[in-house]
Amino acid sequence: MDKLKLVKTIVFVITFLLVFGCMLLLGTLYQKLHRPAVPKETTASLDEPAGSTIEQMQQHNGTLYLLVKGGGLADRIIIYNPDNARPVRLNIN
Repeated sequence: MDKLKLVKTIVFVITFLLVFGCMLLLGTLYQKLHRPAVPKETTASLDEPAGSTIEQMQQHNGTLYLLVKGGGLADRIIIYNPDNARPVRLNIN
């Protein structure tokens, strides 16, 4: 009779560990799948000469518009879109 109790206890413990482990695994997977995405950090170089200053900045639909003055060049507008990661320069006459 004692052997039967031992077998029942072992089966109960193993079943508990199996169920607990499955629930823990499913909970971890659920948290990883439903975690909000962290935006990537990007660094962009505008390739402007020293002494250039950003006078005005606006953002529209994810595109950044910069009014840049100085640096030995004419005033210019730089359009930066992070999707293509290349700034476009428009000179103002």
